Amino acid sequence: MAIAKDQIVAAAIDLLNEVGIDQLTTRKLATRLGVAQPALYWHFENKNVLLDAVNAEILARYHLVRRPRPTDNWQNFTLAYARSARTALLSVRDGARINSGTRPTTDQFADAEAALTLYVAEGFSPEEAFNISLSIARYVVGFVLEEQGERAREATEVPAADTSPLDDIAPFPLLSAALEPLTLEGTINTERAFEAGLGYIVAGIRASIEGRKSRN
Repeated sequence: MAIAKDQIVAAAIDLLNEVGIDQLTTRKLATRLGVAQPALYWHFENKNVLLDAVNAEILARYHLVRRPRPTDNWQNFTLAYARSARTALLSVRDGARINSGTRPTTDQFADAEAALTLYVAEGFSPEEAFNISLSIARYVVGFVLEEQGERAREATEVPAADTSPLDDIAPFPLLSAALEPLTLEGTINTERAFEAGLGYIVAGIRASIEGRKSRN
């Protein structure tokens, strides 16, 4: 039975959402598709290559701001890109782990080139532009790794009644004061924390530009 490459990738994403990356195997995927394992190897020589394709499909489906829009400046694009990337990785179980271990495709290289073009046009060197893009990408992946890791843990634990995420840090007044605004319905408001961190990064980039201008 012949099977198309995109069918395999779509089935892999469905299976990933059900069992997670640690339990995603080519054997289970072949069973899901009703084919023998060698049918998968016709398109993907091993699991790593399959995961490269899965990551590319996740980004194509859910990462909607991969390139600058005509009206974007570097700040607007940086914010929109980071938010879009986070949404994409959160859209699939273990999305950040998939992303962090895969190789980019030609399409992803083209997206990166478009982003670097915007940064360079606004006064950054190619190296600075690349470092900005890399810093944003790694901030997003690292942040989502923590979010999804906590979700996975919460799914296996039964919280005690009448507990708060602040209970364990009650003896530490500064930490309690810092985290109290982030609590939302008994959990940490990771959206607010993500936006704060992203804001610091953009502010730092802006400050580096302003510092350079003042020296010239």
